[in-house]
Amino acid sequence: MQAKDFQSDDLFTQIQGLVDTLEAERDAREAAEAADAAKTCLLSIIDREFRVPMEAVVATAEALLATQLNSSQRRYTETLAQSAVSLLATVNDVLDFSELESGEAELEHQKFDLHALVRNVAATLQTRASLKGLTAGIDMAANCPRFILGDEGRIRQVIMSLIETALESTAEGSVRLFVSAGDAEPLTLRFDVTDTGAGFSDNELNEMFEPKADTSSSLELPIARRLAVAMGGNVGCDSKLGQGSLYWFTLQTARAQDESEPKEKSGEDSAPQGTLSGHVLVVEDNMVNRMMIGAYLDEFGLTYEMVENGSAAVMCLAVRTYDLVLMDTVLPDYDGLAIATRVRKLQAPSAQVPIVALAALGAEDDDQDYLAAGINARVAKPVRGRALYAALAPFLAAQDCGQAYASAC
Repeated sequence: MQAKDFQSDDLFTQIQGLVDTLEAERDAREAAEAADAAKTCLLSIIDREFRVPMEAVVATAEALLATQLNSSQRRYTETLAQSAVSLLATVNDVLDFSELESGEAELEHQKFDLHALVRNVAATLQTRASLKGLTAGIDMAANCPRFILGDEGRIRQVIMSLIETALESTAEGSVRLFVSAGDAEPLTLRFDVTDTGAGFSDNELNEMFEPKADTSSSLELPIARRLAVAMGGNVGCDSKLGQGSLYWFTLQTARAQDESEPKEKSGEDSAPQGTLSGHVLVVEDNMVNRMMIGAYLDEFGLTYEMVENGSAAVMCLAVRTYDLVLMDTVLPDYDGLAIATRVRKLQAPSAQVPIVALAALGAEDDDQDYLAAGINARVAKPVRGRALYAALAPFLAAQDCGQAYASAC
C-alpha cells in the first residue's frame, strides 16, 4: 500500500466495526448470563415455594382420606388429592427436565434386582391395562441377569413413561413389555413396549421426545430421552398409522453379583420347595399391592382372603379363624396399630392370631409401639418375597423345613 492510498477514515471504520461487534457479543453474553441466572432463580423458587408446599398438601390429603369422612367430604378430598398429585408431578417434571438439560442431575449406581423391578412394572401394567379393558403381557429373555448396577428408580421412570404413552394411545387390543439383554460387556439392556393403537405419523414421531410449548403436552417423554442418554442409551418409537407402535429404551449397565445371595436356579420363579401351610387374612387397600402379595402367597402354598380396610378385617376375625393376619399399617378407615389393638380385645379365637404388619420404609413407629399393639412382626414395603417369607415362616408350619425360600425378592 502506498502512503497516499491510506485513508484514516477506513481504519476508524474498521475499528469502530470491531468495537461494535465486541460490544454486541458482550451484551449477548450478559443477556444469556442474566437469563440463566433468572432461570436458576425461578427453578429455586419452584422448588422451595411450590414443590415443598405441594408435598405437604398431598400428605395432608392422604391423611384426611385415612380418617372418618362422609361421602361428600371423601369425594372432595379425593379430588383435592388427585389434583395435588397431578400438580406435584408437573412441578417435579419441570425440575427434572431442567436438571437433565443443565447436566446437573445425578444418577445412582447401585446394585438392584432387575427381576423384581420387572415384576413390579408388570403388576402396574396389568392393573392399568385392565382398567381400560386391554390385555397385557410381559416376557423377559433368559439371559437377563437378576442383579445389575444402576439407578433403579430412574430406569423404572423411563419404562413407565413408555408404558403410559402406549396405554394412552391404545383403545383396544393389548400392550406388552419385553426385556432383553446383550451378550457383550458393558451389558446393554433393552425394554420394548408394543401396543395395538392407532400409530403415529412421521411428524408426530419426530416431535414425540422433544419438549413442546403446548401447555397440554407432558414432559415425561422428553425427560425419558434425557435419562436414557444419561444412562448410555436412548429411547425411540417405531410406528406407522394404523399399525400400532413399538417404543424402545436401551441403557448401558453391568452385572452385579452378591455372594450373600443364593445361586440362581433355572426354576427360580417357581413355588419354593419349603412351602408353608395355613390360611391368611390380608388387609391391604392398594390394588397393586394386593396383586403382588397374592402372587407371593400363592407361591408359598398358602390360602388367603383379602379385605381393603380395618373394619372389614375386624368383622372377618370376629366370625372366622385364620392362621395369620398380614396387615397394612395405613388403612382408609383406621391406623393399623389401632386395628391390631381391637383384634387383641376380641372375644373370639382370632384374638390370639399372629399379626404381621406391612410398614412403609422410614415409618417412624417404634418397635415398642408394635409390641404394645400386639403385632408380632413387620415387613417393610415395598414387599419383597424373601423378606415376606422370612416374616411368615415362624408362625406357619412349613411342609418341608429343610428348604429355605430362595425365590424372587
